[in-house]
Parts: sequence; C-alpha cells; structure tokens
Amino acid sequence: MLVTNVKVVTNDVESGMIENGAIEIKDDEIIDVGEREEIEKKYGKTEKEILDGRRGIVLPGFVDTYVNFESFIFPDFGIEEKTGFPPEDLKRKIYDVLQSFFDDNVFFTIAEKIAIEGLRHGITCVIGSIDRYLHKIEVEKNLQIVSKMHPFKFGVGESVQTPEDLQRLIKSGEKPKYIPLNSITNFDENSMITLKNFSKEIDAFVAILLSDEQKEEQEAFTKYGMSNLERLRHLNLLGERMIIVNARHFTETDLDVMAASGTLAVYCTRQMMTHGSQFPNIDGMMGRSINVSLGTGTIPDLSILMEAQVTFLLRKMLKEGADFDSVYQTKKMLLENSYRLGTKLFDRPMGKIAPGYVADLAIYDCECNLGDQKRPILRKLIFDFLRDAKIYMTIVNGTVAYDSTKDYENDLEDRLEEIRNKVISNLR
Repeated sequence: MLVTNVKVVTNDVESGMIENGAIEIKDDEIIDVGEREEIEKKYGKTEKEILDGRRGIVLPGFVDTYVNFESFIFPDFGIEEKTGFPPEDLKRKIYDVLQSFFDDNVFFTIAEKIAIEGLRHGITCVIGSIDRYLHKIEVEKNLQIVSKMHPFKFGVGESVQTPEDLQRLIKSGEKPKYIPLNSITNFDENSMITLKNFSKEIDAFVAILLSDEQKEEQEAFTKYGMSNLERLRHLNLLGERMIIVNARHFTETDLDVMAASGTLAVYCTRQMMTHGSQFPNIDGMMGRSINVSLGTGTIPDLSILMEAQVTFLLRKMLKEGADFDSVYQTKKMLLENSYRLGTKLFDRPMGKIAPGYVADLAIYDCECNLGDQKRPILRKLIFDFLRDAKIYMTIVNGTVAYDSTKDYENDLEDRLEEIRNKVISNLR
C-alpha cells in the first residue's frame, strides 16, 4: 500500500515533519517514508494499492492506555435520572443485573462499539478492563472476531477482585495480555505470589485499579502494616510490567520506588474530575522519568485528544502559566509514553511513522500547517486538531480499518440500546 499526498508527522526525530510526503507499507509494517516525489518514484509503478491522502495530516494511531468497557453501556454519570437511584448505589445495582445475563454476545457488542469509536477518533489500540463476570465469556476469542471485522488492537482483561477470581482465571486456560487487579487488599501474600507467578508464566501485564485509594490504603495499613505500593515492592511485584491506574496520593518516597522499579502509571483525567479527585503529582513522576500515559477510563467517547487538552489545562493552571512545559509534557504523555506501553504489550514497535514500525496511522482532514518549530505543532496537536481536524481514514496493521467516505451503519446502536433497556428494566 502506498499512501501519498499527505503531510506526515512522523514522531521521529530524524524524519521530523514532511509537508508533502508519502508512506510505503508492506503487510503490517511501514517500509519507507519521505518526500512524495521520491517515494512515488520508488514504489508508484509497482504498487497495486495507492491511497490519496487528500493533503491530510498523518499521525501515528493513538493508544488509549485505559478504557473501562462497561462505560460504553453505562457511563459513570448521566443516567441517574432514568433509574431513580442515587449514584453511590447505581453502579453496584447495574453490576448485579449485568452479572445475571452478561455473555459473549453482550461483550462482543461492547467490543465492536469500542473498535468503531476508536477508529473514528484515530485510535488504533485500546488497553483496558471489564468487570468480572465469573469468566463466563471468552474474552480473547471475541476480541479476535471483532478485530477481523474491524482491524483494531485490544489489550483487555477481566478484572480480578478476589483470590477466587484469580483461581478461576488460571483454570479457564485463557492467557490475557493484561490482568486488571481490583481491591488489592483482598489478596494475602500467598495470593499475590500466585498472581506474580501466573503473570510471569503467560507474560502478562498486571494493572492495579484504584477506585477508592484512601480507603484501600487505610485497609492496607490495618491488615499488613504498610502501604499497597510498599507491599508490591516487598513482594517484588513492581516493575516494567506493572501498571498503576489513577493513583493520586503517592508520597515522594512512593515516586522514588516507582522510578527505581520502572513501574508504569496511567491517568484518566476527565474520569478523575467527574469523581472530584485531586490531580496527581504528574510533574514529580515525569521528573523521575516514570512512564505516565493517558486513558479515557469511564468516559465513553474515546476522545484521547480531549483527554490531553483537559490534562494540559489542569497542569497549566497548577503550574501557574508554565505554558510551553505543560504543552510539551502533555504531548509526551499522549504521543510517547502511551506508545511505549503499547510497544511492550504487543511486542511490536509503535508510535512512529518510520521504517520498521507497525503500520497503524490516522489521516486527518485539517487545513493547518505543520510549522517548522516545536511549539506550533505541539499547540496544533492539542488545540487545533481538537477543534478542526476530522478523521478521513484510519489504517491498522496496513489495512484500511475506517474510511469516513463509507457508510458503516449496522444494528450496533440498536443492540446497545437493547442491553441498556434490559438492565434498567431489571434494576430493583
């Protein structure tokens, strides 16, 4: 495949930005990138598939580093008026109802919705979790079917909340790339060692999901006499395959421990705002070279650029106007750290439009110039893109996964609404 007549943001220091460029793709890998005239001369006569990018701006496909799957049925807010239940009771009641009929069809529908929404937003990969449903569903099988229909990358696991959940997962025979762990204080030392050995055996990432961090920290000190992070360090669980999601109360010592171990962090800024959470010490983490990236969490729109803009604005406000540094660090979270996580998870180089990298990219209809300095393109990425850019085409593994000129309508929205109505009608 030859993608030509495009402006290329390679995210590569050597290649930089190419105002009139082209990209040659073979199978699922980028083979060559450069000036349009040069690339067309090399490949144009023999290439069977040539795509006209219509002077669009090309970026590497975004990675959303944490998505909660159930939020695409019911977000964290906005449905209380339909049910009459207070917010604190609603999530538990929805979970109880879903538990009774959640099956492969429900999961498939949610996964298909996420793939389509992701592709429409220039996202080519999501990493995330679904709540536990007693392992009644075949996660990997369903994700593979969705990915054949809509080329897309999933790194998803079913949440493990108790030692019994962990044993069920082990006995199920599934080998997820990603194991989300809820309520870490429920796991004694033996259970944590079992988790450590199992994740190492199947080469999986472990994600610690902190829904009520202060409460869990208090429980940890009461049960074990140390913080959750200290427990993880004590059990030798911290490291480059450990991800901590939405932690807000780390001390300076905690950050030193994370940095020394290579532990990763993910933040879902808009989700944290809806819950009234304080903003974490991002600068303390990035100053220690901790890999911090962005996810949309329970916000069901997969607008990772909106996530980046909100994060930027909060950091700018908290830093009292340190404008360029806030832009630069936010871009790093969006375009560099998230790709490092995706690269580790899928064992393929991601995040640059350069030879040898996986052919995941998005073409945007946008009139803005790239600019020849660092400041303009960073500003445009977070602000002009969010306001002006529209996805023209998304390519995953060298295959056109989304084309805005085509009609992708099917019965997906009807299926989602049927699930919502079934849940609401069974709430008690």
